[in-house]
Amino acid sequence: MTTRCGIDRIDEFSHALSGKRLGLVTGGSGVGRDFRASIEILKERYDLTALLAPEHGIRGEQQGGVEIKGYTDAHSGLPVYSLFADAIDTTVSSPASRLYMPPKEALDRVDAIVMDIQDVGCRYYTYPSTLFYVMKACAAAGKECIVLDRPNPIGGAVEGNTHREENLSFIGLTRVPIRHGMTLGELGRFYQGAYGLDCQLTVIPVDGWNRSMFFDETGLPRICPSPNLPNLDAMTLYCGTCMLAGANVSDARGTTRPFEMIGAPYIEPFVLKEALDALRLPGLAFSAAWFIPSFFKYAGQVCAGVQIHVLDKRAVRPVALGVYLIDAIRRLWPGDFAFKEPQPGGRYHIDMESGTDEVRLGRKSPEDILAGWEREAEAFLPIRERYGLYE
Repeated sequence: MTTRCGIDRIDEFSHALSGKRLGLVTGGSGVGRDFRASIEILKERYDLTALLAPEHGIRGEQQGGVEIKGYTDAHSGLPVYSLFADAIDTTVSSPASRLYMPPKEALDRVDAIVMDIQDVGCRYYTYPSTLFYVMKACAAAGKECIVLDRPNPIGGAVEGNTHREENLSFIGLTRVPIRHGMTLGELGRFYQGAYGLDCQLTVIPVDGWNRSMFFDETGLPRICPSPNLPNLDAMTLYCGTCMLAGANVSDARGTTRPFEMIGAPYIEPFVLKEALDALRLPGLAFSAAWFIPSFFKYAGQVCAGVQIHVLDKRAVRPVALGVYLIDAIRRLWPGDFAFKEPQPGGRYHIDMESGTDEVRLGRKSPEDILAGWEREAEAFLPIRERYGLYE
């Protein structure tokens, strides 16, 4: 099957793009089937007047959490405006939300904002939040929003809870499951309907993709959506292993296997491997691992833990993996394991990421937590279908 993303179909949908000054939200993953950057493709055919940079930048070179500043793109000569102005404030209250909104200077230069970037299918990845704020800004300014859709790289499975209002933040702005099984175009339709964003939205859909497909089955160029998601295994595990960002455990950012390994200086790897093997988590295997991150958490220190091997990507339940990892490490090393201290305002990173305080408090077994989350995921399926574009 030949899969074509929205950027590959712009000639079919030229009526949506022609005669308009376009701003483009993109990243390093914004490329067509011909391996050319979406910036160059759109600039050749249409009136591209501005670039808007989400987390990781328009060329995908920046590490996670690095503030993006405005500048002029050397290759295209276009002005770049930041959609990730503050890497520290993850609240959704004003004025914090404005730090992720297109600035007035950018909106004044465009008639429509186009979004073409590869999402990874996880609620706490920041590109869905960027889309939400772009749509909100377009609605307020009377501008159009056009999503050049791309596949969900980990298919259409839905897993995890649907968030709690008190934990909403830039790493989870809306009440979708952790693994939402949607594309950015579908999320845009959901935002429009469920959140009343009065935005003129057009989605140019993916052709030749369905929810049973993972990214490696599309034939599309594989470009890292961000520096620490170098391959499909990392993306498959991300919904789970990224939960450890809220604890004193490394998710192996700063190594060549980010999100495929986890560890800390206090962990005994063979003990952890034995505990995880006993769970018989579907589609996964574990090996003892040691690594030294070159940056991020525990930079320059020896961490020990496990490497997580994906044996059957369709069987993997990454959200369950994340809950079990935290439970096992906390249970085995109770005097060492800790969650990050709460941010200003009293909110814990793990709560904003997982959507609830259940993981942090540890009053329920992993099985009870996941059973409740499974019910929430199932309840979301009819909502997903209401706004869905793909079978």
